Amino acid sequence: MQSAFRLMVPLLFGTLVFGQGNPDMEKFGFLDVKTDSMDVPFFIDGIYVGNHPLKGVVPVLPGFHEVSYVHPDIQKKKIRDNLSDGIKRVYVAPDDTLEVFLFYDHYLAQVEAMEKELKIQMIAGASLFGFLVIMILSIL
Repeated sequence: MQSAFRLMVPLLFGTLVFGQGNPDMEKFGFLDVKTDSMDVPFFIDGIYVGNHPLKGVVPVLPGFHEVSYVHPDIQKKKIRDNLSDGIKRVYVAPDDTLEVFLFYDHYLAQVEAMEKELKIQMIAGASLFGFLVIMILSIL
């Protein structure tokens, strides 16, 4: 029993001394992403990182990152401009943890409504252009 204790003391001491500063982890920053709804998918720079609640913080390289719950396939410019609480651009410092909170409840419905609105605008624009072409051709 005493020999096991003698082995444990240097091991614990070594762990405390050498385990305090991990220089590799100081090269990263961390994002703690949260939202007001359960089972929401999170994307960091367009890459899926998990659903809310995440099991821990997400390590990222220091710098600017885009955190969202909006799938990258539906992030059109007009939608991105109108959806400020669902897509956030943040700066993460090295060896720092940044908490990001995204409001979810009504914004996903807003994204779907904006997509429908864009489709209707495109159909209406194409119809008006077609009508204009027909009118010009009928005059000639």
